[in-house]
Amino acid sequence: MLNGNEIRNIRLKLGYTSKDVEKLSKNPRFNTSISKSYLEELERGDKMNPSFEKIVVLSQVLRCKLDDLVLR
Repeated sequence: MLNGNEIRNIRLKLGYTSKDVEKLSKNPRFNTSISKSYLEELERGDKMNPSFEKIVVLSQVLRCKLDDLVLR
């Protein structure tokens, strides 16, 4: 399961808004994107199990390892 608080912490450390993440995830090299509202649901913990593809995109946009995004 994803750690919404950690996702938010990483995003804020990078100085990104949720809209920034949405824009960055719309890169054509990704097969999927992450909407602002979807990201906010992940951060709040309303969505706990996104597809692996979305987790990969999120880790690339936030420039972190996959392990950094999951609960330990």
